[in-house]
Amino acid sequence: MLDRRIRRKQTAGVSNVGAGGALREICNRNFNVVTLINLLVMTAYYLIFVTSTSYAREAYLASLSTAGFTAGIMVIGCLAGRFVTGNLLSFFGCRAVLLAGIVLYTASIAGFFLVDSLPWLFVQRLWAGVGVGVIGTATGTIVAYVIPQRHHGLGVSLFSMSTALALALGPFLGISLSNHISYAALMRINVGIALVCLLIFFGLAALPSMRHRHRSLFSLNSYIDPRVVRFSLVALVVCLSYGCVQAFMTSFAAERSLSGPASLFFLLYAVAALATRPLTGRLFDTRGENVIFYPILLLTALSLIMLARAHSSWMLLLSGLALGMGFGNFQSVGQAVSLSLVSRSRFAQATTTFFIFFDLGIGLGPYIFGFLVPTLGYDGMYQSLAFTVLAGLGLYYVLHGRLAGGGA
Repeated sequence: MLDRRIRRKQTAGVSNVGAGGALREICNRNFNVVTLINLLVMTAYYLIFVTSTSYAREAYLASLSTAGFTAGIMVIGCLAGRFVTGNLLSFFGCRAVLLAGIVLYTASIAGFFLVDSLPWLFVQRLWAGVGVGVIGTATGTIVAYVIPQRHHGLGVSLFSMSTALALALGPFLGISLSNHISYAALMRINVGIALVCLLIFFGLAALPSMRHRHRSLFSLNSYIDPRVVRFSLVALVVCLSYGCVQAFMTSFAAERSLSGPASLFFLLYAVAALATRPLTGRLFDTRGENVIFYPILLLTALSLIMLARAHSSWMLLLSGLALGMGFGNFQSVGQAVSLSLVSRSRFAQATTTFFIFFDLGIGLGPYIFGFLVPTLGYDGMYQSLAFTVLAGLGLYYVLHGRLAGGGA
């Protein structure tokens, strides 16, 4: 805790730096390059995610659960990629690992055109997920190193806006394009995106030294940081809710004759997240995490209650805005908190730990709470998730909030 207090004091003077000055310090060449790579890769990831199920059902006559696994297995691959990347970053440095991740992702996406059966589609999707996990962890770690420490909250918030934008662009492009072009053409676009990322990579300037003392390949401490696990348990609980929003929005909206407005749900989510992340990032730098976490978790719970009761377009879209202001800030502030818990040499492991629990929650949510739909309906499921988020708020207080204090 002493090390963390010292770092918090180092950020105390951030309020004296103008917004323009902070942005100039944050938005350097390397920050811009990795943010653009993250935006493109995550857009392609969500594009594939929302179109995988329908493709598997049409091309291979798969059942709904089996077809859904083509999307779920990408999450599994992403988790695996994140898990191994933390230690690889310490061995080889971020530049080499990021390049390897982009090459792996490009090859796995291009490998789609060699797939001729459902099992091979699973393999292709798994490796694509691994590539996404490696790229996401590497870009997040590079950002942690190239952002001045006193601007970590704002910088991470700006970087994570690329993921929020991808979350809106990916599903929107996937659903829109699939109505006009073949799935093979859609995958060619993804290959093109991957190749563009490869070209952009070579725009990286020299990076700070990121190699540290080699750790055993067989030590769990080499891959995750135990100091971040307690806080990341909160992410696991809270992210169960967002996984269900992603997975069931289409069928939920169809049941309530809201399919048209539902196409705008994630766009409004992204707008709200993009509009509020700079503010929450700056508040984190100046006031600490508690002043942000309690409101955003309450907003997340409120948005789920609104979603459960949404029988009109305006209520559905309002819940999307509330979710963007709430959960839309959880990822960026959560990553900033994770980085504040460790020393600079453990940034890679801290990033890996947080996102493993983050992705695990999103992946597990539909499987766990999907069983409630036949008996409670979608409204009962979303209300149950609202109470789960409130439980996550209590867990946050017990595991982290009461120890964090109010800020600087």
